[in-house]
Amino acid sequence: MDGAGLSDREQRALSAIEAELKGDRALDRMLRSGRRRRRATWAGVWGAATTALFVAASVTVSEPLLWACAAAWTLTVVTALPPAVEWAHRRRRIPRRPEE
Repeated sequence: MDGAGLSDREQRALSAIEAELKGDRALDRMLRSGRRRRRATWAGVWGAATTALFVAASVTVSEPLLWACAAAWTLTVVTALPPAVEWAHRRRRIPRRPEE
């Protein structure tokens, strides 16, 4: 392209593609679940760091390690809470009965 932008025909085609993608529920679900997995992975990483800091603080009785453990614990809870709540809501959802 020479930088002049899209023609009217190309703009209409692009708008139609965008509308189709916005209406694709499977794609939307797949994209949302990717964020959830990343967040759950980070919660696991923070959980492991919290555990390591807790063990180190317990063994050495070091105040800076204890504060680092507290900070890591806070990040673990903040990171893990939204996926846990979402998981609980999905588990509680009752499937619809087919209409008769």
